[in-house]
Amino acid sequence: MKTQTAIFFATIAAVMATLTATVADAAAGAAELRQVEVRLPDNPSAVVERIYSVFSRVIQERTGIEPSRSKDGKIVFGVRAGLGEEGYEIADGKNGEILITGNDERGLLYGIGAFLRASRYEPGCFLPGSWRGKSAPASPLRIAYLASHTGNWYENAPTEAVQRYIEELGLWGYNGVMVCSATEQFDSISDPKAQQLIVHARSILEAAKRIGLKTALVHCANNTYKSAPKEFAAVETTKQITALGNHICPSKPAARERLMREWTEVLETFRPVGLDYVCFWPFDNGGCNCEACLPWGSNGYISLSKDMAAKFREFFPRGEVILSAWRFLAGEWHDLYDVLGKDPGWAQYMLANSCRGFPDDVAKSDKETMERGSPGNLTLMVFPEISMLGMYPWGGRGATYRVAEWKREIEQARQLGAKSIMPYSEGIYEDAAKALWVQAFWDPKRSVEEILQEYLRYEYDPQVLPQILEVINLLGTMQEVSLKSKKFTPLEAERGKKCGDFVEQIEPKLPAYARASWRWKLFANRCRLESCLRQGRAFEPDGSYTAEAKSCLDEISRIYCVDERTLPFTKPAILDRKTDNKKQVVDDEGVAPKNPTKKEAVK
Repeated sequence: MKTQTAIFFATIAAVMATLTATVADAAAGAAELRQVEVRLPDNPSAVVERIYSVFSRVIQERTGIEPSRSKDGKIVFGVRAGLGEEGYEIADGKNGEILITGNDERGLLYGIGAFLRASRYEPGCFLPGSWRGKSAPASPLRIAYLASHTGNWYENAPTEAVQRYIEELGLWGYNGVMVCSATEQFDSISDPKAQQLIVHARSILEAAKRIGLKTALVHCANNTYKSAPKEFAAVETTKQITALGNHICPSKPAARERLMREWTEVLETFRPVGLDYVCFWPFDNGGCNCEACLPWGSNGYISLSKDMAAKFREFFPRGEVILSAWRFLAGEWHDLYDVLGKDPGWAQYMLANSCRGFPDDVAKSDKETMERGSPGNLTLMVFPEISMLGMYPWGGRGATYRVAEWKREIEQARQLGAKSIMPYSEGIYEDAAKALWVQAFWDPKRSVEEILQEYLRYEYDPQVLPQILEVINLLGTMQEVSLKSKKFTPLEAERGKKCGDFVEQIEPKLPAYARASWRWKLFANRCRLESCLRQGRAFEPDGSYTAEAKSCLDEISRIYCVDERTLPFTKPAILDRKTDNKKQVVDDEGVAPKNPTKKEAVK
């Protein structure tokens, strides 16, 4: 791990010296605009109108200039086939025009996103980006799975904030949004709280459709409500099946009938918004290990998913099916080649994952996939774990930057032959990871370092990029679990101090729009927390938070919209996942030093 981190950030250090010149070149020759006038296509659709409103909002918030529509506008939006599905072109037109053209409406959205990221913003002044060229995605499906059923930001934030965030994901290149309609918390679909969750999930998908994105629903195949009869219960005997959910056995006719009836009810509730994709889920939640269902991943789960896929297409004839292989063992993955080979056509995508619980089996499955391709020749997707990696609580101390790990997993997914992605997100704290994954699969030739720099220039400010990269290097080495009882080495204490000093030095230099953004506030509070934690200022002698730590955690909680629905693993906090780790002494990479002395350990 240390070697990987060192190599990754050595690469960043090598390019940091060129950043200032690159930024200057990007703006060279760009005409400074004090007024921003936009020409839209004749009779623009509602989606194009929405794209224009997003473009206008970004310009106004960052410069104070309110764009206007004009037939003589120098920034020209257009839609023209021939650029590749979802592709775009940015070109110079006559008399100083900048032509932003999409192959379709989503292509226009992505072109606007690229143009905005290449541009510069100053109070009262907009400097259009100078990049010109064409681009189209290599990946056909780029879904953001927004887990909106655990009391996290996606469930608790105001509808307008969620709409805005989905639009920002669209600007980066996502073409779909997925939500979950959970059952295990409720007695039935008519439960008022279940209805509340469904209404909210639909509002998220409606927000996606308004900006032209596709809609998707994840469904745990044999999960049901709390009211299910005990005699329907599934057999749960392996670590693949967790305590989450209420699982029943689809090999029992009455239980299967119940599952199909409940699935039909769910489809009916989502009929008004429409669904483009459904993803069936096998484990956590889900699973049954009775003799009739074994092996679940290539037997009971597949049989049930096929029936549910047929019902799905009764409601949405053009919809497509994603089969998840989450927590599959190598034998289950291997058996899919035979099972899906004999019965093809009812599913279109296979969602693989690097489940950390079964590393040996993952290696076997990965090797077979690289040799044989995806089972059933389905389009291979990956399920990046960007929310829980190395953390507890998830995002509990603010912005997460596990860049070295993200890079390693992106490279593994590319080697595996994956064509599409579906990152799992429990909140906004891993926003950078979403940008890295979608751009890495938009253009497989792009490096993670290049994408990260683009993200940081756009969301913060080009002039402070070298310093931010240095701090992200530090954050990437800092463990995010079991920290309340940790004793820190002098090296970690010094690195924590650097994070705190960085915020105080850089914050005054940021543009007002960046300084006021939730992205910066999560980043800044993360740095402040690492500083006070690693220098022994986070806890009072009685174990309570100091005022300094509490202030940071309270601000993060406010941004996350924490309330009584928020589950413990998504609440901001500094705590121990394992209470028996009281005397742990570790360095920055999570490795215990040999025989640390009292002087080496810093509380």
